[in-house]
Amino acid sequence: IRILTDTAPAEEPFRWSLSLISRILTRVINEGSTIVMKAINSNSGKQLRKAVGCAPRGKRALWMLNIQVGTQSISPLMWAIETGSLDAAKSIITDLLIIRADRDRYYYGMD
Repeated sequence: IRILTDTAPAEEPFRWSLSLISRILTRVINEGSTIVMKAINSNSGKQLRKAVGCAPRGKRALWMLNIQVGTQSISPLMWAIETGSLDAAKSIITDLLIIRADRDRYYYGMD
């Protein structure tokens, strides 16, 4: 920035804004780094299946559809599609569409 401007007062606000952005991004990465998001970021369907395999039965679909980061909530499925992690997105969709059963009943998707 020193090359683009010769005034010191313009440099300090720019430095402050970059510092703020880096702190926000660090917080988002630390708070939102669940095992599902790590699998999506590596675009690995195998890691994703392993990650949701340890989810409680009633929470399995929720782990793939909604993650709370601070006051914001994001969808791992949408994140996978938007970032081009298509192997992980395919694994999420396949897992959501599987019909499962327990001793009492069959269930599907979010049920």
